[in-house]
Amino acid sequence: MIDALRVAKTANFHSLKRPLSNASVDELFRRIRAGHPSASQNLFYHRRAQAGASFWSAVSFLYDRTPSFLSEEAGIRERICGFLLLVEHRDHVALFKSKLEVPAGFSTRYLGRISPERIDIAVARKDTIFEKIRLRNMSISKNVMRSKSFEADDLSNVVGPAGVNRYVPQGYTVRSDAGNYSTTPSTGRIGQRSDRVGHLALVEYATSVIDDLVGASGTPARFIGTFARAIDLASLQGSLRPTTFAVDVASLIDSVQERREIRFVRKVSDHYNALSKSETDKVMTELDCVLKVDGGAKLLDLVNSITAQKLGAIAVNKGRIALRDLTLPLSSAVEVEDSQHPLGGDPNRLSLRRYIDRENKFIVLFDSLSLAYIDGTLFRDDGFSEGGYALLRHVRANNLLNRVTDEKGTFTTAQTTFDTDSTFGVIERSVADGDEILICDDLGDEWADFIGLSNSSSPPRITFYHAKHGELSLGASQFHISVSQAIKNLQRMNLPPESMGNKIRGWKNQYANNGVKTKIPRTLRGNQGQLAAEFAHARSAPDVIRRVFIVTSSLSRKAVEDALARVKAGKAPDPYFVQLYWLLMSFFSACAEMNAHGYVICQD
Repeated sequence: MIDALRVAKTANFHSLKRPLSNASVDELFRRIRAGHPSASQNLFYHRRAQAGASFWSAVSFLYDRTPSFLSEEAGIRERICGFLLLVEHRDHVALFKSKLEVPAGFSTRYLGRISPERIDIAVARKDTIFEKIRLRNMSISKNVMRSKSFEADDLSNVVGPAGVNRYVPQGYTVRSDAGNYSTTPSTGRIGQRSDRVGHLALVEYATSVIDDLVGASGTPARFIGTFARAIDLASLQGSLRPTTFAVDVASLIDSVQERREIRFVRKVSDHYNALSKSETDKVMTELDCVLKVDGGAKLLDLVNSITAQKLGAIAVNKGRIALRDLTLPLSSAVEVEDSQHPLGGDPNRLSLRRYIDRENKFIVLFDSLSLAYIDGTLFRDDGFSEGGYALLRHVRANNLLNRVTDEKGTFTTAQTTFDTDSTFGVIERSVADGDEILICDDLGDEWADFIGLSNSSSPPRITFYHAKHGELSLGASQFHISVSQAIKNLQRMNLPPESMGNKIRGWKNQYANNGVKTKIPRTLRGNQGQLAAEFAHARSAPDVIRRVFIVTSSLSRKAVEDALARVKAGKAPDPYFVQLYWLLMSFFSACAEMNAHGYVICQD
C-alpha cells in the first residue's frame, strides 16, 4: 500500500536530540494509534527501512472523529485516513504527515529545533526571489499592527524599508534556479512546489534538504536582511537580561477561534466542558497583560508591575526560554485539547500554561533595545547598530518646550489665546507654524488636540498634534496614553466625509475647559465658512502628506542622543529607556503602515 502514497514535498524538519531505534519508532507508532481508539488495521506500517544513507518509517490507518461542524451530542462520526512518514538522515529527521500528530512526549524526548538562521541560509539563498512573506511585529503593544503579509512577483521591488525593521519573518515563499520553496522557520516546515510524489521521492527530497541544512553557511538573500534577524540564543547566554513578558494572545485567538485547531476545556467533576466563546474571551483578556521580569538567577519571576504580585516564572536556557509558571485566576484551570479529538478524548491534553510554553506563544523583551524573543526564536533588529538613527530622525527639538509648565494652561472667561508656557500654547505659536488652518479639537469626540491643514503647500499637508506635559524622563510611562491616542486616531487622518459635518459645526464654538468658557476660538486659523471645502481639498489630494506629532515637554532630544551613544559604546541601557525605545518605534511603524509620518517634538 505504501507504493500508492502520493503527497507534496512538504515536511517539518528537526534535529535529533538522541538517535532513534527500532523500539522507539515502534513506540511512536503505538502511541499515535493509542490516541485514536477507533483506529483500523494499518494500511501500511514500515519501520526504519534503509534508502541509501537514510532510514524511513511510515504508518497509516483509518479512525473516526466528530465532524468539525457538529456537536458531540449529535453522535455523528466521520471516517478519516491519516499517515505519517519519518525520514532519518545525518542526526536530523523530516516528518511528512496528514491527519496524524506526533505525541508531545516523543517530540520533547527526540525532536530538537533547527535554528531559523540555518533555515534562512538554506532556503533563502543569495539568488532567490521572494514572492510572499508573512511578518510578525516585535512589539508587545496592543495598538500596533500585529502581523501583515506581502505578495508580489518580486517583493524586493515593492516592499520598502519604512517600518519593516520592527517585524520578524514568520514564513515566506521564494523561487530560484533550484525551484520554488516555502518555509515557516519557527516550526522547521520546508516545502518545495512540485507534483505529488511517492514515498521514495519524499525520502530523496528530505535527504537533500537536510544536507543543505547541515551544510548551511554564509548569509541569506539580501532582502530578508531588511527585517529583524534570527540569532542563536546560546551565543548571548549570560549577557541577556529579560525585562518584559507577554503572552502572544493574537496567535492564541487565531488557533482557537479562526483556525479552530485547538479548544479550551475545563474539568468539571469527572468530565470536560468546552469553554464558551464568552468564557474564552475572558481568559484571553486575562492573558492580555504585560508582566515585568524580575530577578537575577536562571529562574526569573514574572511580576505585575503595578501590584508587585508574582504571577509566574521563566527560565532562560541555552536553547530556548521556557515558561515555568503562570498563575492567573481564570486561566489556571484551563486545559487545551486538539480539536480533531472528541471532547475530553485528547490523550495529549495540556494545561494552558504548558501549551503556551510548548508552542512558544509568548514574547520576551530585553534590556538590549535590538532584541526580542518571539515564536521560540531570538531576533535582533540591526537598525540600532548605527546609534539609533531610525529613532533620532523622528525626534525633533523645540526650545520653547523647555519653559512649559502645564499641558493646557489655566483659563479665564476673557482669555483669547492659550498660555505661552503650556504645550497647547507652543503648538499654536511655533510647532504648527505653516498651517493656514489650525483647529483645536481637544475634548469631546477628539481626533487630536489640534488638527492643521496646509493646502497651499506642494504637496498639501494634514497634521494631527497630540500634546502632553510632564517631568523630564527617559521612561515610557509619559508616552503610553499619547501613543495609544495617536495610533487609535490614525484612521481619522483620511478625514472621513461622513464625520466632517458634526466636527465642523463644533469647531465654530469657542473653547471651554473645566466649566470655563473662554474666548479662544476653536478655529484658530482659517475661515470657518471655508472649512468644509478646505478639508475636502486635503482629503481628495492624491499626494497629500499626513503627519502625526506627539508634542511633549517630558523628553529631551539631547538626553535621547546621550542614551543612544552610551548604548552604542557598549554600555547597558536603562530598562525604562528600553521600553521608551520600543514604544516610540512601534508608534513610528504604525504611522508608516497608515501612510503617515510620525514625529516626537520635545525639549532640546
